[in-house]
Amino acid sequence: MATTTIQVRMDSDLKQQVEQRLRSMGLNMSTAVNMLAHQIVRQNRIPFDIIADDNSPKLDTLPKSINADMMTEEELHQHLLKGYREAMTGKTRPAAEFFAEMKAKYNL
Repeated sequence: MATTTIQVRMDSDLKQQVEQRLRSMGLNMSTAVNMLAHQIVRQNRIPFDIIADDNSPKLDTLPKSINADMMTEEELHQHLLKGYREAMTGKTRPAAEFFAEMKAKYNL
């Protein structure tokens, strides 16, 4: 089987902590990353829960206008239809710009 090299950027303190814990389990970073990759393929998902920091906004605290979980099916359909029409008429902007605005606006 052919192998390939990947490169990951990580905070150096975090890397040290991870390597220390992996060593205590008899593993190294490469083996751990390969284990993660195999589980993602096998389970078709991230194989663990991702927990937000306590200071992150919770979904139910976000405005209904951007929280699909709080919309009725019809409201969601109308928002999607509006977005589709805007995209078809060229009313778009770069995703990075939008996400930066949302982060600032909703303190994300």
